[in-house]
Amino acid sequence: MKKITFCLIVLLGITQGCKTIMTTEGKKIKPFRGIILYDVKVEQKSDSSFEKNKQALYGTEMRLTVFKNGNLQRQYSGASSTGFSMYYIDIKNQEILKKYNNSDSLYVHPSSVQNIRKISDLRGEKLVQSVLDYELKEIAITAQEAPSRLSAGRYFTIKYWYTDALKIDKTNYAGVNDDLLGYFMNKADGSIYLKYEIDYFTYKVTYTAREIAPGTYEKTKEMLEESPRILN
Repeated sequence: MKKITFCLIVLLGITQGCKTIMTTEGKKIKPFRGIILYDVKVEQKSDSSFEKNKQALYGTEMRLTVFKNGNLQRQYSGASSTGFSMYYIDIKNQEILKKYNNSDSLYVHPSSVQNIRKISDLRGEKLVQSVLDYELKEIAITAQEAPSRLSAGRYFTIKYWYTDALKIDKTNYAGVNDDLLGYFMNKADGSIYLKYEIDYFTYKVTYTAREIAPGTYEKTKEMLEESPRILN
């Protein structure tokens, strides 16, 4: 009996390890797990005191880690002391965790909260984009930030370029509304962006993949477990 149970456990592990994703065209591919390294470019369109030095906020490099359980982690390098440090999506607990360089705390909110909403598809000619020898498809929309006490919600555009060769399990993110991730995952059939642009009209931020490292992981486990949490 023990031998049968052991064999079933081994078989289950093999099956999970060999999990594939079915594309809309009916093709089976292995889901991507590992790190994608992006260059971050900020184009300043306004020199007002409110908008200046956005490169210091976003940094010069971003590392996106896709873990085996579907969790996503973005780590920023080159940002100032008040800039972004980390952004983490916890699938099991349905939480978004954010950290800034000037604080030891993690800012936490439910992943179902919608911080931006789609207004419409972006009209106009779609330019052919190629990154790391992949010819990319494009999703382009206009969007608006959720209104707050201090703002009616800014308008901006998002462009999401992807390849069908690089996919993750989109069902993990169906309920993740933060940054419209669930929407983009559904539209791109689970494809991760290799180029991503968000244009606030006063400044524009572009993430362009520089390196892909499948099977490589980088996790700040101690930070996630030990840092004080602030619910917002």
